[in-house]
Amino acid sequence: MRRSYRASREGFEKAEKAFQLKGKTQEYLAGAASCTRQTVNKFFAKKPIEKRLFQAICNELDLEWGEIAELELEEEQSCRNSVMDTARENICEITKEDYSTTKVLTPPVSVVEKQNVNCNSEQLVITFTGDIENLQKDPNYVAGVLALMQAVSKDASLKIEKIELGSIKITFSGSPEGLKRLEELIKSGNLKEVEGMPVENVQLLTGVTIQEEQDKFRLVREIITQGGEGRNLCDVNLSGANLRGADLSNADLSCADLSGTDLRNVNLSRSDLNCADLSGADLTDAELSGTYLHDAIIDSATRISNKWRLVWEILNQAHESRNLRGVDLYNANLVGANLRKADLEGANLYNANLYNANLEGANLYNANLEGAILWRANLEGAILEGANLYNANLVRDIVRRYIRRRSIL
Repeated sequence: MRRSYRASREGFEKAEKAFQLKGKTQEYLAGAASCTRQTVNKFFAKKPIEKRLFQAICNELDLEWGEIAELELEEEQSCRNSVMDTARENICEITKEDYSTTKVLTPPVSVVEKQNVNCNSEQLVITFTGDIENLQKDPNYVAGVLALMQAVSKDASLKIEKIELGSIKITFSGSPEGLKRLEELIKSGNLKEVEGMPVENVQLLTGVTIQEEQDKFRLVREIITQGGEGRNLCDVNLSGANLRGADLSNADLSCADLSGTDLRNVNLSRSDLNCADLSGADLTDAELSGTYLHDAIIDSATRISNKWRLVWEILNQAHESRNLRGVDLYNANLVGANLRKADLEGANLYNANLYNANLEGANLYNANLEGAILWRANLEGAILEGANLYNANLVRDIVRRYIRRRSIL
């Protein structure tokens, strides 16, 4: 299911005319549509943005979004085909390898057998509360789980296809009747736990969703084994995947579904996470230097360091006169940020990207701006006394005009 849209050639012309008739600025349009100006820029650059924000921008321009959107994106389809080539060769094959994202505890079967089982049947994914490592160490326990599920479903053909993280996800295949019976038992509350493991959730997968899950699994394996640096992963579904330790630096992950994804120790430096869904994702120790977080979705369940959550808040929950005294914003991507009248005294903005940021009236007394990008930043009335501007990217004459007292140039 696509999460993003971009304007077609004809749609762009309509949107541009509507924007000119409105006589408003991009900043105004961004505020009205509850997004950042960077997303508005991408909209008018005919780049994909999140569906919800695409529709909001069209609404503010009094346009019907369906008439503006390019619904068939050849370039996007080409990208999808390139990352899914392996999946297309054996579309129904279930990979049975001991791999970082999936631990399968059943013996492998032939491709023909897999096709017979999985192309014409449904699957049931049950999520349990528990420790997957302990489960994997005890094959007898797994066998007990399977035997119990076969008994309650009255389906001797029931099999465990794979066991994954999140918390413990076990995928079962079997007869449609048996799978449906299990689903009903869980949803009705008559089956609340299995072998001491509380049941958290149940999901019945159709043939289409099975294929999507298989494609996602293969893409994850490709990223881990071949690397993800600089890849075009715009709008892909990687929800719930285990990408721990992967290199996704400089990758285009705009509008990607990364909800519940394990991104621990992942290198996301300089990657584009514009409009990406990071709700419930684990970004513990992830590298986010220079990462584009405009309009990314982060919620209370997202595990992310205080520093990068603050960067996200500055970009997406803008308000004036922020108290940012002494904060560490080293290597932060703050392009277009609203920092008007912010108190940044003593803040560490070393190598921060403040291109086009609004720093009007900001207190930058003794702030470290070494190597920072300040090109086109609004520094009118900013206090720069004692600020370290060594190697900062700026227009020196303009800055001198705004300095109230001496600063280090």
